Amino acid sequence: MLKNTQTRQEDVLALIVNHYIETAEPVSSRYIAKQLGVSSATIRNVMADLEESGYITHPHTSAGRTPTDKGYRYYIDSLMHLRLVNPETALSVKNEYHQAVQSLEDILERTAHLVSSITNYVGINIFAEYHKLYLDGASHIIEQPEFRDFDKLHAILRLLEEKRDLLGLLNSEFEDDRLTIHIGKENRSNYLSDCSIVTRGYKVKGKVKGRVGVIGPKRMVYERVIPAVEFLADTVTEILEDLEA
Repeated sequence: MLKNTQTRQEDVLALIVNHYIETAEPVSSRYIAKQLGVSSATIRNVMADLEESGYITHPHTSAGRTPTDKGYRYYIDSLMHLRLVNPETALSVKNEYHQAVQSLEDILERTAHLVSSITNYVGINIFAEYHKLYLDGASHIIEQPEFRDFDKLHAILRLLEEKRDLLGLLNSEFEDDRLTIHIGKENRSNYLSDCSIVTRGYKVKGKVKGRVGVIGPKRMVYERVIPAVEFLADTVTEILEDLEA
């Protein structure tokens, strides 16, 4: 982004991303102009610059704009304001672990379920030693407007069913426990070109044992998803450390 116009462009991009995440509808210059208190003509010029730079695009059937993979990436890296995990949710999660978990298998399955229920996306938990993927909440994909197209829906559901293929795609993330976010075409599968995957590793005695995360539309609520994934990863690390003690 150009330095002398960066602040205005960032304000417009943030509004486009946030509104599109909320509504799944292309965002008009009129809406942005009203939010910023400037003319629609000014916003149309900013949008044109953002589109030329590859941060937004417009569907052929609409005058509004939607974020591109590049736009989402810039938003996540530079503009997003993370929300903290609700204290009641955090307490409920920890209580559920302590009350319902009887074995390592319980922990792994429960984690996929919890991250799905907190985020309303597909929850995943990969345990390296078992080379096993635990998955929960595939029905959440059906709820997303992006997957009303049957071919897109069929492709993603088939990939979720073929856990071995999905596990192969995610296995490269085990170098460390850092948060990773793959957006659209950053994923190594055409089946996931309309999805984002957010994962974070968990450890036992300093060694990464697995990764917990979500699969959802590129239009996922990143500011809520990222803290939830990090919280679950940290919680699993604590529980596994206690189990090993």
